[in-house]
Amino acid sequence: MDNVLIVDDNKLAIEIIDDLLTTWGYRTKVCSNSLEVFDCVLDFKPDVILLDVMLPGMNGFAICNKLKTFQETQKVPIIILTALNDMENRIHAFNMGADAFLSKPIKYEELKNRVEWAVRYKKSLEMMEPEDAVVKTLLNILQALNYKVYLHSVNLSHYCESVGSILYVIDEKMNQLVVGSFLHDIGKIITDDPEGHIDAGLKMISSLNMHTWLDVYVRSHHEKLNGEGYPDGLISIEMPLNLKILVTVNRFMELVEECGDENEAFSKLNQECKKGFWSTEVLDALKQVIRDADFKKRIVSM
Repeated sequence: MDNVLIVDDNKLAIEIIDDLLTTWGYRTKVCSNSLEVFDCVLDFKPDVILLDVMLPGMNGFAICNKLKTFQETQKVPIIILTALNDMENRIHAFNMGADAFLSKPIKYEELKNRVEWAVRYKKSLEMMEPEDAVVKTLLNILQALNYKVYLHSVNLSHYCESVGSILYVIDEKMNQLVVGSFLHDIGKIITDDPEGHIDAGLKMISSLNMHTWLDVYVRSHHEKLNGEGYPDGLISIEMPLNLKILVTVNRFMELVEECGDENEAFSKLNQECKKGFWSTEVLDALKQVIRDADFKKRIVSM
C-alpha cells in the first residue's frame, strides 16, 4: 500500500481528500502544522506529499524547497495544492521543486490521476539508482580531468531543469533533460576538438542502456534551430523540446562566460533568437528563471 501525506490546515478539505485517498486504496497521514512536516515525512515515509501553500508559519513554497534540499526527502514527489492558480505562482512552485500543481477546488479525477502518476514517478526514480551511479561516475571523471567543462555542465543542468519545469517538461523527459545536460560534453574527457568530442562522447556511452535517449544530447548539442549547426544541420521541426532547451540555454551560458554580464548575454541571445538560431520560448522561460532567482533566495532564508 502506498503512503500519501496530506499537509493542510483546512479541516474540511483534509476530510474530503483523506476519504477519497483511503477509498482509492492509499494509506494516509495528515499534518496540519508546518513545523511538524519534516518529522512527519521522516516517520511516515510517504510516496507522495500533497502540500497546501497557505499554511501558518512556514508557507508551502518554503517547505517544498527545504524538502527537496535534503537527500532523505528530495525524491518524494510533491503536489502543490492551492487556490492561487495564476501562472506566477505555478512558476514559483516549480522553482521551489514541486513536481505537480493542482488548483483548489480540487477536481477529484485530476487528483486521482496525479497521485497515481506521482507514485509511478517515485518508483521510476528508485529504479534509476544504478543509472544515477553511472552518471555520478562519469561526472567525477569529468571533474577530475576537465574542471571547467564539469562546472559548465553542472550549471547548465540546473538551468535546463528550471527552464524545463516552466515549459512543463515532466516525468521521464525531465530526468533525461537533467542527465543529458550533465553529460552532453562528456567527450571532452578525451578531446577538446569541436567535432571530435562528439564522436568520442558517443563512443563512451555506446555500451550504456541509456544511450538510446542520451545520444541526442551528446550528438546534437551544437545544433541550431535554423539548420546552421552541426553535425547534422537539424532544423527546429526536427528537434524535440528538450534539445531546444539544451542548445538555447547552453548558448546563453557561453555568452555569459564570454562577456561576464547576464544582461549583455540576454541582449546578444535575443538578437540571435531573432535570426532563428535559438528558441524564443526557451529564452522567455530562462529570463523568468533568472528573475525568480532572488525570490527563491528570499524564500529559502525564511
